[in-house]
Amino acid sequence: MVVAAIPLLIQQQMKKLLILALSFFSSSSLCLAQNSYQFNIDLTQCINDKLSIELISPKIETESVIYRLPKIVPGTYEIYDFGRFVSNLNAFDSTNTALTVEQLDKNSWKINKATTLYKITYEIEDTWDTKQKEAFVFEPAGSNFETNKNFVLNPHCMIGFFDNMLKLPYKVSIKHPIGFYGACSLTDINSTNNTDTFSAADYYQLQDAPIMYNVPDTTSLLIGGAQILISVYSPTKVTNSKYIAEQIHETLIAQQKYLGGTLPIKKYVYLIYLTDKTSGSGSSGALEHSYSSMYFLPEMEAKYLAQTIKDVSAHEFFHIITPLTIHSEEIGDFDYSNPKMSKHLWLYEGVTEYAAGLVQVKYGNMSVDEYLELIDGKISAAKYYNDTLPFTTMSKNCLDIYEDQYANVYQKGALIGLCLDIQLRILSNGKYGVQELITDLSKKYGKDKSFKDDELFDEIVKLTYPEIADFIKRYIDGTEPLPLKELLEKAGFGFGKKSTEKDFSLGGISLGLNSETSNLVIVNTAKMDDFGKALGYEEFDELIKFNGKKINIENAQEVLGNYLYNAQEGQTLKVTVLRRVNEKNKSKKIQLKTKIFKVSEPDRFKLSPIKGPTQEQNLIRSAWLNK
Repeated sequence: MVVAAIPLLIQQQMKKLLILALSFFSSSSLCLAQNSYQFNIDLTQCINDKLSIELISPKIETESVIYRLPKIVPGTYEIYDFGRFVSNLNAFDSTNTALTVEQLDKNSWKINKATTLYKITYEIEDTWDTKQKEAFVFEPAGSNFETNKNFVLNPHCMIGFFDNMLKLPYKVSIKHPIGFYGACSLTDINSTNNTDTFSAADYYQLQDAPIMYNVPDTTSLLIGGAQILISVYSPTKVTNSKYIAEQIHETLIAQQKYLGGTLPIKKYVYLIYLTDKTSGSGSSGALEHSYSSMYFLPEMEAKYLAQTIKDVSAHEFFHIITPLTIHSEEIGDFDYSNPKMSKHLWLYEGVTEYAAGLVQVKYGNMSVDEYLELIDGKISAAKYYNDTLPFTTMSKNCLDIYEDQYANVYQKGALIGLCLDIQLRILSNGKYGVQELITDLSKKYGKDKSFKDDELFDEIVKLTYPEIADFIKRYIDGTEPLPLKELLEKAGFGFGKKSTEKDFSLGGISLGLNSETSNLVIVNTAKMDDFGKALGYEEFDELIKFNGKKINIENAQEVLGNYLYNAQEGQTLKVTVLRRVNEKNKSKKIQLKTKIFKVSEPDRFKLSPIKGPTQEQNLIRSAWLNK
């Protein structure tokens, strides 16, 4: 490079221009800093399962301001109070002088002289290893800090917001161990060998994007115009991302076809954490997000793990449509501090669960017989819930009054989707069903446009048929049992002879919730079978442990489902219950036990194809289950 001498006058002019340019750049940077959140997190300095968080604050215009962490986040339907994991929260002005901070409740801190606020610092605890056992956070919704091994970072666990300032941009800089990779649906805008910077348009987008750091084990697929990234952490190396990608590839292709040939996303990330330890929540599973899903699953033989991931991912992936593309204002403008529930869980979880099964039989990944078994199982499982409770009422009150009924979204909720689908096929002579309805609703609304909770049913009727208003009134918004027998027969399937097949049972009991103790309680033994009698259940027994695992409303589906899936005849089942022992309601723990054996369900009729179906039945069956 040749450097020529520059005349003094030109040097002075250039100096002035440089000063102006730097002034403008500095002013622009200051403006950006004052109108966005800048978080700094150092994963290399994890002490006692805690990380230090630094927030460079956006400009505050009021004399005081409230900083919050969420009380609840979308998709969990559980009050977790993420602020309870915060400690040593302090606020400072630009001269590093401490400002007065007052903690208002578990999730909120009031900061005075807020117009001078420059930064906030605090420590955040790992939820997976917390000693706070009350309302234990389901692992996919929590955080994991394993130094030099793995970090699962759900932003809502560690990053907050100021009141009325959720729509400001966020930048999160994360220093990580060299050799680690942070898998995330957000774009890394400033990656170095040990620091990433993720940006989000607002808190809603940031909270929606979990990050998993570990030595990379990733595989990428291109399906339907979307990049699908699978990131796996397996401490015992029981499997890897390549194997899992091979297993879920066919399901993703089927979902691509179901959604019209392309996927309505550009990038989707599977974050899969496998554990060889007992989970703190007693559960395993996944939590959906708009462009990713976070999995917490036990390490098991690869072929069984693959099937589990297939089943779970088929459901979670479809959440890109409901509720993440089609949703009410309660979800679109989610209130993290005082949540209001939508009445449409039948759509968000029920239709999603229904589509996850239908897509597999429709595109050849599951046989019709296997699909009928799936439906049979949901019909049988739904009997354990209150069938006269309107689904909309349960949905609106699933955080409190009807918390014990929530899991029915995966049983009766899916059956609502099935019945609505067949009813639409009948009315349209096979041409229109739930698959087409979801497409039309996606076009009408979309990720950035919410519907009003009380108006969705009217919109569905407008898009479909007047008769659907009666269906909604009676079976979704009303108390009538679903017309399963009638509709399935019109699709060429019937409940034949009473099933003589025996299967493992939970005892034929009906479960509810003791709101005072938060324990599951046996509310009805009228239909108790021989297995329940062998155990010795009594009404008002509260379940404490089941098959060696603590059981509560959060993990009941997982604990009971794992038992039924893995049960073997001749083994011993032990159930610990809390039983009333006198009229003064004094209780004591009692251990019930029996050898495991199969029983016949007294009122179960096996679902099977009707012999010699009519032309109309064949038409509806084909439109329902074929491509």
